[in-house]
Amino acid sequence: MTATTLPRFTIGGSQAAAAAGVHPSHSRVALWLELTGRIDRPASEAMAWRARLVPLIADALTDTGREIVPAPAEGFTDPARPWCVGHCARLTKASDGSAAVLVVTTAGVHAWPADGGVPVHYQARALHYMHLTGTHRCIVACLVGGQRLAVAELERDDAALSLLLALEEDFYQHLRTDKLPAPDGSDSTRAALLAYFPGAEPGRTVRLTGAAWQALLELRARREQRAQVDAQIAALENTLKAEIGDAERAYSPHDTEVLRWTNVHSRRLDTSALKAARPDVYQEFVAATPTRRFQVL
Repeated sequence: MTATTLPRFTIGGSQAAAAAGVHPSHSRVALWLELTGRIDRPASEAMAWRARLVPLIADALTDTGREIVPAPAEGFTDPARPWCVGHCARLTKASDGSAAVLVVTTAGVHAWPADGGVPVHYQARALHYMHLTGTHRCIVACLVGGQRLAVAELERDDAALSLLLALEEDFYQHLRTDKLPAPDGSDSTRAALLAYFPGAEPGRTVRLTGAAWQALLELRARREQRAQVDAQIAALENTLKAEIGDAERAYSPHDTEVLRWTNVHSRRLDTSALKAARPDVYQEFVAATPTRRFQVL
């Protein structure tokens, strides 16, 4: 299928995890707003360095004797799902000698498990590419923290792949019908909504739909529950503080250290005193940051 016959929206391998709702820092709402042209994905220094390092990591794998060949430049398309596309740049061989997709990437030191497991969003990307290429293995090579190369071999899991494709299909329908996916509680969704609605139009009001009204009622209930739990937590903490008294550490009946209430000295700028004593200096360094405040009345 040529590019001119592709649907308006497509989902690639690097977008599979976000489309399925399993990416730790890129939500379905953010991806939907980006693909529909409503917001731009902010560029990050990590993304820029990844683009620079991926070819070097691939070269390093070649130096170890791994055979790597370029994937077709035109990429891959699922004939039954024209929206499902991929441009995996490299192919290689699995441990059993069969053809395998090669995913090369980078990650922060805390973003990749030390036990060698592959994070779920990379697994989603690998499954997406294995589906498109008809392969049953994927080699994931990740430079972790800029100093450790983690290489893992993933085997195709047809049950997980079916679920992934179903979630991608659901997301594609949201794109096709121009319907925002259900927001989740992630920072990614919060930031994306703020980017799309950066400011309120003065005086403009809306009437909540029935579903939104129910969401508000549930939000009020959840906040009340949180307030009760916070009060219970504070009471328990104060009970333990009264027990510790002027000691620094507390031990369990089994002689293991379980609590610390230590002296901490901190230095903070007293902005109120600075404003009163040197208003000129305060005004020179104060910064006004426009944002939106969400309030439940």
